[in-house]
Amino acid sequence: MSEFLKDYIVIKEIPVRWGDMDVRGHVNNTIYYRYFESSRIELFQFLDIYEEPKTARTGPILSFQCCYYKKPLVYPDTVFVGAKIIRIDGSKIIIKHELYSKKLNQIAAEGEAHIIWYDYEKKKKVIISDDLKRRFLKT
Repeated sequence: MSEFLKDYIVIKEIPVRWGDMDVRGHVNNTIYYRYFESSRIELFQFLDIYEEPKTARTGPILSFQCCYYKKPLVYPDTVFVGAKIIRIDGSKIIIKHELYSKKLNQIAAEGEAHIIWYDYEKKKKVIISDDLKRRFLKT
């Protein structure tokens, strides 16, 4: 696994649950997005920028995500989901994800998420400050 996800700052280990599978006998496509989300939250915690939504005035909001499914996952398995920031542009943070299957010994999916820094009181996006950019890019 180390050679597959070596460039990722955060790698979240997630066991595939029986309930993650659908009637076709493989992990449902929507679950991949949950795996990506878990690694993004871990990335935010690692960067010390995660705040509980009830206390934060500004913070991240998802504006776009995509997933390229390369191999189907099935129970039992363990996946390792990498997350890293690949670009910061104005109010947008672009995060790349890769999902490695221990059982398959290969990357099973790749994805990208666009996160907008958002003012929840004013209900509009805000430019990411230079201080916050430095915290994002400290890795």
